[in-house]
Amino acid sequence: MLSLVIPTYNEAESLPMLLPRLEEALRGIPHEVIIVDDDSPDGTWHKAEEMQSFYPALRVIRRRGDRGLSSAVVAGFKAARGEILAVMDADGQHDASLLQKLVETVQVRRGVVIASRYISGGSTGQWNRRRTFFSRVGTKVTTLLCRLSVHDPMSGFFAIDRSLFERIAPHFRPRGFKILFDLLMRLPRGTPVTEIPYTFAPRAVGTSKLSLKVQWDFIFSLFALFFERWARIAWVGFLLLFVGLGIFLSVRAWDMRLLVMDSAVRERTSMALQSLSNTEGWLISDLSLRKVSATHLEMIYRPHGWTDTPAKCIRVGLDYFGWSPCDAS
Repeated sequence: MLSLVIPTYNEAESLPMLLPRLEEALRGIPHEVIIVDDDSPDGTWHKAEEMQSFYPALRVIRRRGDRGLSSAVVAGFKAARGEILAVMDADGQHDASLLQKLVETVQVRRGVVIASRYISGGSTGQWNRRRTFFSRVGTKVTTLLCRLSVHDPMSGFFAIDRSLFERIAPHFRPRGFKILFDLLMRLPRGTPVTEIPYTFAPRAVGTSKLSLKVQWDFIFSLFALFFERWARIAWVGFLLLFVGLGIFLSVRAWDMRLLVMDSAVRERTSMALQSLSNTEGWLISDLSLRKVSATHLEMIYRPHGWTDTPAKCIRVGLDYFGWSPCDAS
């Protein structure tokens, strides 16, 4: 059975046009239509309840206090009884005749099927150039940032296998306006994702919900999901860096252990450094210890400033403070 979830807010005028189209498109397909309304001021939920007597497959959920398209869809999914879950808008901009193809494709592939505006055969319809441009740019940025392989990750018209949704539901925290994008970010690796073309139709009645706030909410959710997705990799990288640095410093600390454990070695090391400074004219700041033993030191002499003198490794005896190159036999 198909459970078609339709999130609504102030869509009372749209329902009398939408429901007859759905009845025609879904003829022969076992289904239920779930209107999830966010307590619309225009009484969308009430209008839907009035129409239940004409459409027995219609169910109505009125949410009080909760807001948001994504969370409304999830509420509908959780209340659904079908094996296939689908989403579409109430405003008539999604082609109801494609529902049969969405259902058939999910039945075969058991994954996600997306009605796409941006594949061959699809179109944004009567959008002006400005809206088309910004939509395509936003889609491109989304797919690049999140490494998604679909062409229309922000479509509001799609279907998903119920068992697949139940697998990701415990970790699913929907936010914002674009629920498909949230779903795609959490799909298990290898999940079949199919796109079929459709043309975005103009709204017949009512006003668009694509406000500036909705657009900002999407931008915020995009970056939040991006950092959430890659945070684990960042932590693994940080952990590897930390372990590598720890190993390096541990080796260095082991080579210097006598400076802490043996006060006599510590005192002779200080005297050796001072002696080299006095006899060779080397700055103590140009000398760095590399290894300390009970009988000698290994140091790197690296002059600071504008000088052509190359760095060199020297070995200094702790008995008489004489030095020689580290590679001297």
